[in-house]
Amino acid sequence: MFRVNFLPWRARAQWQRYRFWRAVFAGQGVSALVAGIALFAFLHQQQVQQGKALALLAQHKSELVQRYQQVQQAMSRLAQQAARAAQLARNGEQNRRYLQLLQHCSTLAPTPLWLVALEGSPQGLVLRGMSHRYLAIAQFGHKLAALSLLQQQRLEEVVQRDDGPLSFTLKAQWSGNG
Repeated sequence: MFRVNFLPWRARAQWQRYRFWRAVFAGQGVSALVAGIALFAFLHQQQVQQGKALALLAQHKSELVQRYQQVQQAMSRLAQQAARAAQLARNGEQNRRYLQLLQHCSTLAPTPLWLVALEGSPQGLVLRGMSHRYLAIAQFGHKLAALSLLQQQRLEEVVQRDDGPLSFTLKAQWSGNG
């Protein structure tokens, strides 16, 4: 019987297995390192892209905020202009009423009657005048009552002045359709 020494063969086989597994583990380590670097690069790229997108969105937001403020300012100016136009329209309507009333008063007032004051507001007015005859004051009141400009016209007071003529106060309200 021969004796064979398998020790060098076993040592060589063991050394080959060791190199194989060392290469496998080293390959896994390198693969893990490469995968980690690739993942880091991918995440970094994503972060850079998201940063750019965020900067772009911030720019769009600032533009939109600026446009919104411009629209708000324009709406404010428009509201002011509308209020001013409405006020001018109310003033024009009031002026038209006064003009019509004064034109009517100049034709309706009897000759011995003088209007000395006209005080008004958007809802009503006060006419003050003088006359030597009460009948002229009454006629003037009746003629004013017939006007479509005024409603609820009433003679408030008639007072005899020391110097002779009668002083009167007549109150009326503007009519809705005047």
